[in-house]
Amino acid sequence: MSEIKAIIVDDEQHCIDALQTMLQKKCPGVQVIGWAKSVREAKEMIDELQPDLVFLDVEMPYQNGFELLKLFEKVYFDVIFTTAYEQYALKAIKFNALDYLLKPFSVKELQDALEKCREKKLNRPKDQGISPMEVFLQNMKTIQQTHKKIALPTINGLVFMPVQNIVRCESTGNYTRIFFTDKKNLMVSRPLKEFEELLSDVDFFRVHNSHLINMQQMQSYIQGRRRLCTDE
Repeated sequence: MSEIKAIIVDDEQHCIDALQTMLQKKCPGVQVIGWAKSVREAKEMIDELQPDLVFLDVEMPYQNGFELLKLFEKVYFDVIFTTAYEQYALKAIKFNALDYLLKPFSVKELQDALEKCREKKLNRPKDQGISPMEVFLQNMKTIQQTHKKIALPTINGLVFMPVQNIVRCESTGNYTRIFFTDKKNLMVSRPLKEFEELLSDVDFFRVHNSHLINMQQMQSYIQGRRRLCTDE
């Protein structure tokens, strides 16, 4: 297998040094070809050096790691996010099955992330359609805007749906059926748990193992029967 050319993007020098040392001593097959401390520096370096992989810090001054990715028309390199914060952004990363390391991370966690990265690259189809990274970036752009939307991956591409138009989400094994205010529904290849993690911060509540509801759409609660009524 060819050597992976990697760039580290982090605003803290001690984090760069620690990661670089771990890669050099414990992760054969990975060559660090550069590092950057800001979005501007990282964009110039990525354009110039064309890395295979970027270790990307989420929280940085002035501009964060996600804003760097938005500067690329298409993200052609693999990304392993590094972050010290358990928050909404990490939920979104998990939701789209992207790789991340929660600081401080161990050598084993780093090696596991690299192995997953290699496996995805080997198994990635040539024509993969909408990538998890594209879905992730779209969700990060839209879900925190005034008119919140979520990007839902389907076999035909992405469906952009205002969060307030979702009435409820119902589990069907490893899939979730989403019901909308216009009485339509959509099956998405994500388990309900991942929708719970993504939407819990925008007033969604899991009332049952199989049901996640939009509290803004709830019309009534029938006491004693444990029944929630919506307009759907």
